[in-house]
Amino acid sequence: MSKKHLFKINSVFCIIIFIVGMIFIPLTGGMIEEKIVNIQTKTDVSGIYYLRDDDPLNWADIGSLLRNQPLENELTQCGMFVNFHYAEPGNYFETNIISNIYYRFWQKIDNYGIYELGYSTSSEHTAPCNESFWVDTNDFIFEFNDYRLKQVMQFPNPEIAVFEGDEIYNFTIKFFGPNPNILCNPDQYSFIILNLEDNLTLQNYDRDGDNLNDYLELFVYYTNPFDSDTDNDGYSDFTESDAGTNPNDSGEHPVINNPPDKPIGSGPTNGKIGVSYSYNFFLKDTDGDSMFLLIDWGDGTHDGWIGSYNSGEEVEVSHIWNEQGSYTIRYKAKDSLGAESDYGTFSVNIPRNKAIKNTIIYQFLEKFPILQNLFNFYM
Repeated sequence: MSKKHLFKINSVFCIIIFIVGMIFIPLTGGMIEEKIVNIQTKTDVSGIYYLRDDDPLNWADIGSLLRNQPLENELTQCGMFVNFHYAEPGNYFETNIISNIYYRFWQKIDNYGIYELGYSTSSEHTAPCNESFWVDTNDFIFEFNDYRLKQVMQFPNPEIAVFEGDEIYNFTIKFFGPNPNILCNPDQYSFIILNLEDNLTLQNYDRDGDNLNDYLELFVYYTNPFDSDTDNDGYSDFTESDAGTNPNDSGEHPVINNPPDKPIGSGPTNGKIGVSYSYNFFLKDTDGDSMFLLIDWGDGTHDGWIGSYNSGEEVEVSHIWNEQGSYTIRYKAKDSLGAESDYGTFSVNIPRNKAIKNTIIYQFLEKFPILQNLFNFYM
């Protein structure tokens, strides 16, 4: 191969590499750029924030707005005002507008009065509210443990409550008034919700999965739609509301009554007409309640509810069948609160009575055993 021909081949190869490189560089650049964009996702500010007493400066009148619930009693208080600063970590890149604020807070009973409540777009300690309204804490929902529960809504001006990117950290909730004591603990949550959804949407939400939609939680039972057991007493908000007890009162519990277990019956499965037979019924109630027993003997008779008996007790009851047939005994238990068990069943066979004692024929046959045996066999 001549040097001239080899030079042409090398030249063509270099041109191809250059063209491929020019195409590939923009593609890889786009891939790298897209990867960076995926990492830089914004955090939405909408949702629930608990009024936490965990200010890093440890000031008595300063608290934080955080999504995580408190694990112990947290009290933010002062003689004139308390502030709660937005402190939820996240990367904020877009404009965040706050269209409404739902407030739920526990205020100390001793401090009745009119309070100014609002928000500020400045994190300055003494900054005034950008928008505020007046709240009468004499008009409350419920009192418990020296605190009263209050709920209000605020609808900010969308041109004022605007936060560009990290400016959301300047958002502050402010309470002005005589000795504002705001409590938040595992049994009595104080929180706000930013940009609460409309009523129809809330009726289709059940964010804590307790079978109460979020509208009922917020505006009927005044519970936390993000926590299935708002008062932390071991009973769900649905269970308490269904039982008629207060789901915000950790000292008020519903009476949960479980029905007794199905009784266990035992006794003879075959018998004779006119003979009394005894049957045993073992009773058990998981709540330890006393119980009553109902027995249907299958022949159209029953003894009504008999008892009462203790859980774990075995009851003996006798019965006589006066006609031949196959009978199904049905029995169930009822506890002292009226809850009934399922029916248990037991089958008994009462065949035709072959015994003919006290008759002239039987007395005659007794004298002839062979005839008596034949008679009994065919009868």
